[in-house]
Amino acid sequence: MEQSNGIEQFLRSMMAILASRAMSAAEKLHCGGMLIQTRIKSRNASVMLFDEDKLELKVVAASRKEIVGLTQPLSPESISGYVCTHKVPLLIEDIETDHRFCCRNGNYKTKSLISVPLLSEQDRVIGVINVSDKEGGGPFTKSDLSALLEYAGWITPLIESLAMFERLEAEKERYQELAQELEIKQKELIIASTERSELVQMVVHDFKSPLSAVISNMDLLSYLGPSESQKPIIETAFKGASKLLEMIDEFLHIARVDECQERGVIPCPVSFLPLVHEQIEDLMPLAREKNMTIENLCELDVQVLGDPMLLGHLVQNLISNAIKYTPVNGRIRIGMGTWESRRTADPTHTVLKFWVEDDGEGIEDRYKESIFDKFVRTEKSVESGIKGTGIGLFICRKIVNMFQGKIWVEDVTPHGSRFCVILFIPEEN
Repeated sequence: MEQSNGIEQFLRSMMAILASRAMSAAEKLHCGGMLIQTRIKSRNASVMLFDEDKLELKVVAASRKEIVGLTQPLSPESISGYVCTHKVPLLIEDIETDHRFCCRNGNYKTKSLISVPLLSEQDRVIGVINVSDKEGGGPFTKSDLSALLEYAGWITPLIESLAMFERLEAEKERYQELAQELEIKQKELIIASTERSELVQMVVHDFKSPLSAVISNMDLLSYLGPSESQKPIIETAFKGASKLLEMIDEFLHIARVDECQERGVIPCPVSFLPLVHEQIEDLMPLAREKNMTIENLCELDVQVLGDPMLLGHLVQNLISNAIKYTPVNGRIRIGMGTWESRRTADPTHTVLKFWVEDDGEGIEDRYKESIFDKFVRTEKSVESGIKGTGIGLFICRKIVNMFQGKIWVEDVTPHGSRFCVILFIPEEN
């Protein structure tokens, strides 16, 4: 009856330890080990975990704290290694008579010991529990072995959790180090990109001053009355310099857009109608030179998500492009409209469609997608002699993509093109 009460008390104490929320897995392992050590009257006990990568056993808990953290190679010649390799428990009543481990005789104060494997549900070896030095000097019994096997069954899930926690901690440290390295690399790339962008803009901008002087002098030579043989030379040089100046301007625009993209522009509400009126007013002198009519059908005073500078450049590019490809005495129409979005991926529920329409020759179907690529111009535009670099629409698409919008071109009856842009209206509108 006394023995029965002792077992019940032991079980209650063990379950209290395993169910405790106040103790960590390592603390539960230590307290449970001390409890089983007391029950089977062992002076020394230890738990060793098996490292599959390194093929070694490591002490993670022990009654002798100085051995915690020690490791030994997995070898069937050692008791723990034998138990791990064969997945069988060992009850050794007299170590001196066991020829398998005779080399270990001097390590124990008494002759008897027990070693039990820790096996997962998949029969994978996790580690071993060792007890030695029976109090009173007698041998361990089969009852002690049964108690230790029962304890091993209880703590195996706990040890698996402990091993997983250690792996997660190691992975966490590794990822933290990796994140720090990536953060440093990102900062280095941002600095390098910024320096490169500033250098390019500085160099390109410095090209403009002497090039503008060349153009001015060519214009002056034309005014002073060159000879007939000099006129074509001056005209060719003037056109080449003007073309180069236009390309430099476009290159600077791309650099600014790229800089904004790398910096990560956060879209904010921008009043779109005043922005359109401002660009029309700025470009009106170009339209008057070609005796051109601009019909402004924009009436919706709404805000859109974007950046004032980038959206202004978008509208400017579309209108100036329409002026460039519309013939003399032609007409340009600019308009907008709104509707509810049906796509869940859109940033807001309401979209703005802004469009610029010209009455030029139009764009062939085979160019409708590629016209927004860098340096792409249609055969008709090249043959017509109209100046262009194939950069403006490329910039437009980059800007629209930065704000999750869409840009495309469609035909106009009887002839011409309509460039359409989708932007998003903030919910507060």
